[in-house]
Order: sequence, then C-alpha cells, then structure tokens
Amino acid sequence: MHVSGQVQGVGFRPFVYRIATGLGLSGSVGNDASGVVIELFGESSRIDEFARVLACECPPLARIDTLVRREIEREGAPTSFLIVESQPAGRPDRVTVDSATCSDCLREMFDPVERRHGHALINCTNCGPRYTIVNDVPYDRALTTMSVFPMCERCRAEYGDPIDRRFHAQPTCCPRCGPSLEFIDGGGESRADPIAAASDALGRGQIVAIKGLGGYHLAVDATSEAAVARLRAKKRRDHKPLALMADSIETARLFVALSREAEELLTSPAAPIVLATRRDQDGLASGVAPGMHRLGVMLPHTPIQHLLARRGHRVLVMTSANMSDDPLITEDDDARERLSVIADAFLLHDRRIARAVDDSIVLDTPLGPLPMRRARGFVPTPIHLPAPAGRPGLCLGGELKSTVAIVDDDHAVLSQHIGDLNHTLAFERFRVTIEDLLRLYRLSPAWISRDAHPGYLSHRYADVLAKRWGVPIIDVQHHHAHMAAVLAEHGRSTPAVGLICDGVGYGSDGASWGGEILVGDLATFTRRGRMRPLALPGGDVAAKQTGRCAISWILDSLGAEAIHGDHARRVMPVDAEREAIGAMLVRGVNSPASSGLGRLFDAAASLLGVCDFNHYEAMSGMRLEAVAAGAPSVGAARTGDSDGWINERPRGSAGDDAAACVRDCEGLLEIDHRPLCRRLVRGIERGEPVAVLSRAFHESIASMLASAAIRAARGASLSSVVLSGGVFCNTLLSFLVQRELSRAGLEVLLHRQVPANDGGIALGQAAVAAASVWRKKSE
Repeated sequence: MHVSGQVQGVGFRPFVYRIATGLGLSGSVGNDASGVVIELFGESSRIDEFARVLACECPPLARIDTLVRREIEREGAPTSFLIVESQPAGRPDRVTVDSATCSDCLREMFDPVERRHGHALINCTNCGPRYTIVNDVPYDRALTTMSVFPMCERCRAEYGDPIDRRFHAQPTCCPRCGPSLEFIDGGGESRADPIAAASDALGRGQIVAIKGLGGYHLAVDATSEAAVARLRAKKRRDHKPLALMADSIETARLFVALSREAEELLTSPAAPIVLATRRDQDGLASGVAPGMHRLGVMLPHTPIQHLLARRGHRVLVMTSANMSDDPLITEDDDARERLSVIADAFLLHDRRIARAVDDSIVLDTPLGPLPMRRARGFVPTPIHLPAPAGRPGLCLGGELKSTVAIVDDDHAVLSQHIGDLNHTLAFERFRVTIEDLLRLYRLSPAWISRDAHPGYLSHRYADVLAKRWGVPIIDVQHHHAHMAAVLAEHGRSTPAVGLICDGVGYGSDGASWGGEILVGDLATFTRRGRMRPLALPGGDVAAKQTGRCAISWILDSLGAEAIHGDHARRVMPVDAEREAIGAMLVRGVNSPASSGLGRLFDAAASLLGVCDFNHYEAMSGMRLEAVAAGAPSVGAARTGDSDGWINERPRGSAGDDAAACVRDCEGLLEIDHRPLCRRLVRGIERGEPVAVLSRAFHESIASMLASAAIRAARGASLSSVVLSGGVFCNTLLSFLVQRELSRAGLEVLLHRQVPANDGGIALGQAAVAAASVWRKKSE
C-alpha cells in the first residue's frame, strides 16, 4: 500500500505498526518522499481489516488523501513487522503543518512528578513544530533543525518504542537533552527561571520579545494603557489593531462573542487568531483596537505561551515582532539587533526556525469562518485543483498580502503569508520563499503564472525567472484569479457569475478595475458589469487620503459647483487644497478612473467623518463597518424623496431602487452609485446618526451588487454566484449580499480555505493556469 496525504510527522508509522502487529500481520512501514509505503504479509481478511482501520481511525493530525493498493510476489514472508528507514527518492507529496500543544503534553508539563514538568519545548507525535523545523524531506530528525540536539538515553528509548506517544516524533526532547530556554533582560544579562523572569517583566509593564514556532512575538499586558501605548509608539504602529492571547476559552468569551465554529477553531491544532465581535466594557486598554468592533483573539499554542498564561496573565497583547510592515523576524541575532529598540527583554530558545510562519487569522462571521491570513496550522496543506495541470508550475500571486504557490498535477501548495512586496524586506522574503518551496518539493516549474499588472514586482520577477529557466509565462487577470480561487476551493470547473470587489486590479482593458461582475469558468471569463468608475485625483494617493475620493464622489453626484458647498468643505477644509483637487477632477489631470468598490468605501467613510486617512489597507472600510454594526437595519426608512432609495423591499427581491441603479452602459451592466451619495448628503443635512447612514450605505451597496449579479446570472442561465475580493472581508456586506442572492434562488460560493483578499490570488492563478494547460492539451 502507498498512502499519500498528511502522513509524515503525525505518528502515522507507529499507528500502522500497532494495527499490523495487533492483527498478526508481518511486513514493514516507511516514509518515502511522497508519503508512506506499507508492505503487508498475511491472510486476505486480515489485510482487508487493516485497510478498514487505517481509513477510519487515523491519528489526530493525519489525513489520508489517496491509498493505492497492489499485490506483490515475494518468496519467504518476513516473520515480524518493522518500521524501516525513510527513502528520499522522488518528489515529496506533503510536508506537515505545525500544531498547537496537545492535551497529553500539557498534562505532562504541569505535572510535578513528570520528568518534563515545566519543559517549555515539550512536544510529541500529536503536536509541536513540523513545517517550521524541516530542512528537507523525508521528515526525519536528521533533516530538521533538531538534528543538532542528540537525544538522551530516555528520550531515545521513547523515540524507539512503538507503543510510546513519542515513537519517531522527530522533535522529541526533554530538559536534559533538548533545546533550552533563556531570558535576557534589558542589560543583556541572562536570568534564572526564564518563565518566571518573563512573567515578572510583563507584570511590570515591560515589552517582552518571545520566540515562538515560526518567528518572534512582542507581548505586553493588554489591560495596561501605558504598556500598550508604549508598544505602539516603539513599534511605530499607531492605528492597526493588535492581536490578543487569552489564557483560556473561558477568558476569551469575556472579551468577544464567539460562535461554535470559532471556539472549535481556537481550540483546534491549528489554533489561529479569530476575529470576533468584541463585548462592551471589556476592560482592555483603549489602544488595543481603536475604532474597531472586533478583536483578534487566540489561545496559547506553544508550551512557552501556556507556561506564561498559567502564571496569571489572563490576556496579553501577542503581536508579530517586527517594525511596522516588515516581515516576521526568525533569526536570534537579527532579533536581538532589530528588536532591541522595541523590546525591554527577550525570552528565547535555541531551536532554529527553518522558515518564517506568521499566525493565521480567521474571521468569525454569520456565514461561517472566513480565512483572512493563511499561515501557521494551515500551511503547507495542499489544495486540490479541479483540473490537473499535467506539468508543474509556479504562481507568483499579487503585490499586497503576498503568497506564492507551486502546482504539481492536480494540487497547489500555497506558501505562508509573506507581506506587501513594496517593502524591501518583504520582497526579499518573497524570493526566499519561492526558492524554499521549490527546493523542499523538488519541483522544476514548466510554466509561471502571474498577475497581469505590469507594474507589480511579482509580475516583473516572473520575467527574471522565466528567462532563467526558459519557461513560458501565463498572465492571469486579477479579478479572474479571485473568482477562480473560490471555484477551485469548491471543486467547481463549470461557469458561474463572479461578484469580485476590491480596491484595485489591472483590468483586461488596461484600466483600474475593482467592482466587477464577471461570467466565466476557470479558464476564461467575460466582463459583464462594473461599478460606475470614480475618478481618483492623484491616483494611488487617493487610496490613502480618503477625502480625495469623497470630493470626487461629491462632484460626480452633485455637480462641479459642489466643490464650494458645505459637504466638500467639511471633507477638505483647506480652500486651496480642495479647489486644486476640484480642478484636477474637472480637467481630468492625474485623475485615473477606477471601478474599485474599495475607493467608494473610502469616499463614504470620509463623507460621514469616519476616516480621513487610511493608515493601513482597508482601514476606512473596517471603521465604516464598525460604525454600521451598531445600527439597526434601515430597510424601512425614508420613502418620500426622489432618490428615496432605502425603501422597504419585498422578500426575495433585490429592491426596485437598487435595480433602477443597474443600467446598461456600453454593453455592460453599470451600477450607478450617485443616488447613494445624494442620499447620504441629505441624511447628513437632516442630522441622521452616522451609524444609520453607514448602515444605509452597506445595505444600498449590497442591494445594487445583488441586483447586478442576479441580472447577469439570469442572462447567462447560471445558478451560482462567487463572492471574492478584499471588500468581501466586510462581514456585514457579505451577509447582506448573500441574503439577497439566496432569496433570488441563487447558490452563493464563499471562501473557505484561502482569504478573499489578495492572499488567495496565488490559488486562483494556479487554478486558471492549470485549467488553461489542461484545456490546451485536451484540444
């Protein structure tokens, strides 16, 4: 039998050994580069029973994707069953994810009579580091960063005992032989009892840099205003929310409202950060997540974190240890040098990190968990592709929230989150990650897939690699990649409607797209509709200075004379600046038009006084959603004016007002958002609460998008609609759109494995490229 899937480093060989010996079968089990090879000798009925148990009773972290069984002829059956040395030939099929500390290890760690009591690097076959320590495959200790730590006699006995939980657990160690922990204070002095010293430092409001599985964290007391403010100032992170680590699920419930699925994720081996709705009066420092209605919360997932939590730290800020926008730090010397300007102390271990892997982030929504960042606990689990590529390939993703992917036959392996490539260190990490994946999986790409935007660094780097390797390049349109990613997740290769909304993406016509209605499948698409394009004075500058988007929206909706009106003055009080922006718009100077829905969120946020500058990507949209979350539905409000708009809508309909704003324009369905601007302006003049107007904005946008998608679906005789793009990280908008589409009898497909933002682009590129290669072969 040859078994592929997540079967290395998860206790699979000991599991096989126990089944085989229990059934009186002889033979062997060993790893090869693509999975596990099992040879069995015995009665057919017992071999059949072996196969049944193998499929039904896997170890906690194991997952079988394929099992190929064939009979072999051999003289002289062996008399026993053995676990044999690994065979590295061929290309690897699976590298195992890192996993949170299991309950058995926690019991040992907190039991004073156990020899691993208090051991800060405890692990076993069912938990601990995998992807972050492996240097090469197959997964054996000699090919991991644990190779420099010879096992003591007792650990080696456990490692070699098929009945033991640590049988062939490659990171096996103990306080006597394993990696060690060290606490270094601000004076560079090492302190005894590292956990106690770190706990004391946190209790005194200090910032402690803590080495974890895939990099360093910065930790402070989350209830201390001074400590959180000091962390923000030193890290130069003035606005972006900070993640929290609660000591238990019970404590997490005090700060956020969690669904059943969210709690299962928090306590799962993946143990991601979960973004959930925050509770009132949560007792946290005001600087943890200013202006946000959600908090990012995780539970301890390493032994070090559990030991700190047990010392009374109920909730800590636990944020990535880097300067703002830089990649995660993994090297000890690098950490000591670069973090010394932030951290007051360091809690280190001497197990080397093979590759940087951030914490994963999942959004808790009424529609189910939505991935926001795919990294620790999920990477590098492969994702099946509906169409096999036939030849291996490399996909370079986008520019922001970068990930890359390799493709081998019918599956894609996505990298961990890398970052924004316009930062020098992130681009270097991007190049290193590509080489790492190709080496680890022994892959030589026969093609490269990339975003079609000629200005993206990933696009340009594809030219460098293609020339080096002599392989062709497949350009994939940005929004088609978003759509294809969702289709691939759901195993679909048939046509659907794509409702793809984000800030910006390079369109097939060279224009800036971002509020798109597409019709197509994995290989091809047509553009069926769009948001009415909005001029962006200053181009990319408008994505930061939201008032520029608001001025453009006001002039487009109310006329050029509105530049002198109260609303334009309120958005941009300085006369000279406002009039200069108005002149740029009127004359069409450096004001490219974009159909991006993200910029419309910027415009509304500025108009309503919610956000005048995006200090980080999507800040205005997040704050607008946070304000809207506190307001009831406004579906029955205001029916008396000419653009009256938010009327009561019959169930099962996208609404007459919204439908009227979807018009035919140059062969496309165009969503006219100007009546919405006029509605908000009147609401401001009437003194309506900002929360109500923000809610009205969300409901109106949702109705218009749904109406356009319904028309596109009916026109193409399709029954499925895909939602993707960074704008659909907005839970309220996603829920409203999904509800209207469902009421119209349409199936709605959402992301479940990769983010809706550009972190999922590489999967879409893989699906499009594979389908294109497969289609050409079939023709």
